[in-house]
Amino acid sequence: MEENETDITALIEKYEQMRALGRNFYFDADEFALLAEYYNAEGDNDEAEQLIREGLRMHPGSSGLMLLRAKTLVFAELYEEALEYLRLISDEGGVEHALLRIESMLHLEQYDDADRLINETLEEDLVMDDLYYFITEAAYLLNDLDKFDRAITFLEESMKIDDTNVDAIVDLAYAYEMKGDLEKAIEQNNRLLDIDPYSYDGWVNIGKLYSMNGQYDKAIDAFDFALTIREDDLPVMKMKALSLYLNDNVREAVAIFEQCLNKAPGDESLYDSLLEAYEAMEQYDEMMKLIDKKEALFGNEGVLAKRAFVHMNREEIDKAKELFEQIPDAEKETLDYYMLEGELAFHDNDLKRAETAYMKAALISEGNEEILDRLVNISVAQEKFEQAAVYLEELLEIAPDFPTAKSRLAFIRFEIGSKEPFDEIMAQFSDEELRALLSLISGSGEAEYPNYSREKMLTRLNEARENRVLFKNIKY
Repeated sequence: MEENETDITALIEKYEQMRALGRNFYFDADEFALLAEYYNAEGDNDEAEQLIREGLRMHPGSSGLMLLRAKTLVFAELYEEALEYLRLISDEGGVEHALLRIESMLHLEQYDDADRLINETLEEDLVMDDLYYFITEAAYLLNDLDKFDRAITFLEESMKIDDTNVDAIVDLAYAYEMKGDLEKAIEQNNRLLDIDPYSYDGWVNIGKLYSMNGQYDKAIDAFDFALTIREDDLPVMKMKALSLYLNDNVREAVAIFEQCLNKAPGDESLYDSLLEAYEAMEQYDEMMKLIDKKEALFGNEGVLAKRAFVHMNREEIDKAKELFEQIPDAEKETLDYYMLEGELAFHDNDLKRAETAYMKAALISEGNEEILDRLVNISVAQEKFEQAAVYLEELLEIAPDFPTAKSRLAFIRFEIGSKEPFDEIMAQFSDEELRALLSLISGSGEAEYPNYSREKMLTRLNEARENRVLFKNIKY
């Protein structure tokens, strides 16, 4: 045990013994501060505040105790009172004092004042330890208030001073994730795993990031490693199953979802995940059994619509319509209801009703890829090509790899007849995708074009556009 640890231990024993005996006690300002910080760290905020008040009664001019008092005000979210109190403290140059003022200003939305104080503090001749502490703590504050750009700037600077601070690395990874820079977030999480290769949280977090970034193989490997550290952990098993499903390994995903359901039959989300996976595998009998099981546990809300969708998938349209008509009024403004209505109307070629239903569904589930996909088809069926292009562009923005979306948008641009928008969508195709389009035009396969340059492929595609034969072999 180091000397300072011995001192604080003895100080705590002395304080608690005197308090137990009901005796008056006297400590100097630094001792009061040490005791208050100890009890605060232990979560005994009432004891800490009592020590601060008693300390200030004996030492009213102590800037250290006054600073602790300001901290308690900030902790209690009394930001205006904290700012007023901080003006009474003479030590204007300390970074702790500046950070408390900055935190209060940020929470009071006094952003210009906070930025000014940050810049003024950085312009001071701070020693390296104070500079590191200030930029790191300021970054934490900025991150908490979703000001990720400046938080990233400060945290990257702090990494140049100390790249082993786990808390700082975690915050930097979070900031990059919130900015949508998943590659940078993954890089920081890998840095954490370099520090602690057996970190359960580290492997789970990087698995999530890989999955969000579409790197499903790596996500699955990360979740597997987490499961070696904490075997059969249900949340990780669910995330692994989802990654498998998104990686088109539906059968293995189903097996894990079924394991999860056996472990947690009361987890309603698992039923929905399994239903989606069974649907992908066209296991409609299994879907019906699972719907029955879910109904027995959670009630019949939404059940008619789910059964109707199964009948739709089986092309048992009359049965689907029969169940649709039985859906109670209380469930007629739900996502499933509108999507079912849209599918049935589209099947009956009632395009106006289908469009209305799916637009209502879109209001409930904004940015839903399936809904946008349906609206594209309905718009094309009505020859509303401009509207279909708008939906496809929105779909590509949220799901750049959505199957056939780029080629469908190219088809629409071709039908509209404008070369400039056609060129814009062609520019989004990879060389491999351009070769695939050329193979569809000729019907002779990709082997005919392996040595074509991108420029030559674009020339051929434009010739096809001009001759209005570009998509004659493509089933829309």
